[in-house]
Amino acid sequence: MLIAASCVLGATSRVHAQEAAKYERARATFAGEHARAFERLLAQAREQGLPADPLLDKALEGAAKGVPPGRVLAVLDELAASLTRARGLLAASGLDPAPPDVAAVADGLRRGVPEDAVRTLGQGARPGEPIALAVHTLADLLDRGVPVTVALDVLTAWRGQGAQAAELAELPAAVERLMRQGVLPTQAAQAVAAAMRAGRGPGAAGPPDGFPPARARGQGANGPPIPPGAGPPHGKGGRGKKSGS
Repeated sequence: MLIAASCVLGATSRVHAQEAAKYERARATFAGEHARAFERLLAQAREQGLPADPLLDKALEGAAKGVPPGRVLAVLDELAASLTRARGLLAASGLDPAPPDVAAVADGLRRGVPEDAVRTLGQGARPGEPIALAVHTLADLLDRGVPVTVALDVLTAWRGQGAQAAELAELPAAVERLMRQGVLPTQAAQAVAAAMRAGRGPGAAGPPDGFPPARARGQGANGPPIPPGAGPPHGKGGRGKKSGS
């Protein structure tokens, strides 16, 4: 136990040291009143239990791109507000979110996940369920054109099968695979949800019943592709030349 405790303390110290070094690099990109505003923003974020890493990364990104300090601070204010919203949504669901979870949910909100959808996922979460990763997956499904209600149904099916974190990444991939076959996003997501409810897993989802198989462009129903400009063969509905003409 003492060895394990020492390992944990050592890892925590390394994390704090890395964050402190990143903070110093970010702080060095500001001067004067901008530097003091940056310090106030970071101090307020820490008091609220918000993750500092996304703010530090964004500050360093802005400096690397040559964005004026005033504009960087405005972006950091917006990001802090998004992190505050994310933490509030998770806390309202009875969760005690870790900083990485808050950052992941804030990113999901930025990508278009509605707040109501986050609440829905949070309210149905079981202890230890990767809710932040589920929000990230929801954003991936929305990016592929799946409506919010259908995407939530996919995650409900995932939850009903044990809510395994490793399975979340397979959901958007399964939907995209069906979409490449010509299935609409809604139908593809519904097929994935049905496969999971049947206990087959997302990778086993197939096109909906009656979905026509894709054919190569220019291919006849019973044969190889027809060369451009070629007419129908004799005896297949075409008009052959009259004998003797």
